[in-house]
Amino acid sequence: MYSSSCCSIMRFDSYQDMIPGGKLHLFSVYTDFGAYRRVRRVAQAIAKLAGERWQCPSEMWKLDSFIANEPINRIIAGDGAKADAIIVVVGSLEQRRPELMAWLESLAPLEQGKTGLLIGVLGDEEDKGVELDWTAKQLIQCAQKTNRKFIWHWMQHHDGEDSDWLAESVGALLAHKRSQYRLIVAPEAAVA
Repeated sequence: MYSSSCCSIMRFDSYQDMIPGGKLHLFSVYTDFGAYRRVRRVAQAIAKLAGERWQCPSEMWKLDSFIANEPINRIIAGDGAKADAIIVVVGSLEQRRPELMAWLESLAPLEQGKTGLLIGVLGDEEDKGVELDWTAKQLIQCAQKTNRKFIWHWMQHHDGEDSDWLAESVGALLAHKRSQYRLIVAPEAAVA
């Protein structure tokens, strides 16, 4: 940083130094109490991967709490559609969850030029459930429809899970958001 007696001028060694983090909006839907604990862990892992430059506001909703209430459902669908990452946690894969898939299908696609994630945390390795294939296919279709990348992982019973499975996709999402920010800031920086 250079300074003079009347003003200070900041010098950036790289373009990256000019780019602050911003917000990474996380939106989660879960099916049961065990799934709620997993949602919290995934949201915390994403915030940790994003780092201190990024604010990661997170909404968490139990599917049963809004699916039957149409006015709330519309509000939640609007919030979900704008989220950078939607986290869907299905604790049991013993039966299909068509109400969850119908809700995801109702989400509007992300605006042109934006991208996001649809993260599925499903069942667990020891009890894979009979509906894994159906659930994964439905989530893939929803991700494609809403312009999101789909990734998934088993819902595990232990607390010491690492976040390596999230790192590449979260990194790509943050890079995309930074590039969008550059498009907005670069003309302003050139004028200044």
